Amino acid sequence: MKTPERFAMHQGTTERQWSFEQAVEGYARHGIRAMTVRRESIEEMGAGPAGKRLRDAGIEVLGVSRCAPVTEDDPGRRAANHEQNRRAIALAADISARHLVIIAGGVPDGSRDVAGARGRARDALGELLPEARAAGINLALEAIHPMRAAGGSIFSTLALANDVCVELGAGTGLIVDAYHVWWDPGLDVAIAASQGRILSFQFSDWLRDSEEIDGSDRGMPGDGVIDLPGMRAKVRAAGYDGYDELELFSRRNWWQRDPDELIETAFVRYREFVLGEAG
Repeated sequence: MKTPERFAMHQGTTERQWSFEQAVEGYARHGIRAMTVRRESIEEMGAGPAGKRLRDAGIEVLGVSRCAPVTEDDPGRRAANHEQNRRAIALAADISARHLVIIAGGVPDGSRDVAGARGRARDALGELLPEARAAGINLALEAIHPMRAAGGSIFSTLALANDVCVELGAGTGLIVDAYHVWWDPGLDVAIAASQGRILSFQFSDWLRDSEEIDGSDRGMPGDGVIDLPGMRAKVRAAGYDGYDELELFSRRNWWQRDPDELIETAFVRYREFVLGEAG
């Protein structure tokens, strides 16, 4: 089956079945030419060998997932996470990635100060920006569904994430993950306001009977309720012209299946339910 031209993979889509090396080989075998990688995989193998493995397979690195939390209020943990993120920027540069995925973190243990957590996140990203700019790595903020605000990210809407990008300026951008933002009544306005800042469009589907709040019960496009062609069109109208990236974390279904079957199914579903092509 011919690989769709702008189809990319997030390594997490097959992380329960394939190691990093197996994923690189498997994606290349299916003609996939771009992926987001797990930071832990690169750290484990080493940036040099991992980068060579990716280059030899002809796979471009879109992003490194992900940063250490930037919302901590404990000075020691905050400093330790800052150093982790400095190393993550360097690692991303070493493998020629485009961006470091920023999932900010939630409200620290014992705190109820959401506004304070957002302020600390903004300040921490501002402290990282000079190094990111010097390395040629964008800090890519991802809005996460509000059910994960306490433990995932205090940026629950694209508008909140975009406000940080506007404030901090060059070197920041946005990941639009359909799974996390589809529900937002202000999404169309937020996408239009993000003109020129969108660095990635990630897709999967929201199942009507979703069982998990941690994002691990996603659906293959066409199995849920998201208008993926409509969202993709708006993202493209806002200036994004890059890859469409399958990020399908699926504890009760696709993580239990053969990854080759997953990819072949995803190609078909992508054409029909993301590109909106007639069967």
